[in-house]
Amino acid sequence: MIAYALSTAEALTFQRTPIVTFGYIMQVIISLAIVLGLIYVSSKFLLPRLKFSPKGRLIEMVERIGLEPGLSIYVVRVKDKNYILAAGQKGVALLDKYSTNDTEEGAEN
Repeated sequence: MIAYALSTAEALTFQRTPIVTFGYIMQVIISLAIVLGLIYVSSKFLLPRLKFSPKGRLIEMVERIGLEPGLSIYVVRVKDKNYILAAGQKGVALLDKYSTNDTEEGAEN
């Protein structure tokens, strides 16, 4: 078996050689810019096309209004009835319910 040993001069040469060079730093910066650009393009153009809202057969959220942090009002449609709900940190409360036909008749008058 042949044993390889570095002389003291060769060992010092390896210690003085910079591992990180200017070219390596530029390559990392350019690669980072490319990755960030791809993330931006995919989030700006591709993700909105992939969004889908699961549409249930019985329940549909018609509208949501945020009144303050932690407090929102929802209009939820279940079959032909609409419910106005207040949701906060302490729970959910039913404010009102009305039929879908009531809003159509009110819009005609």
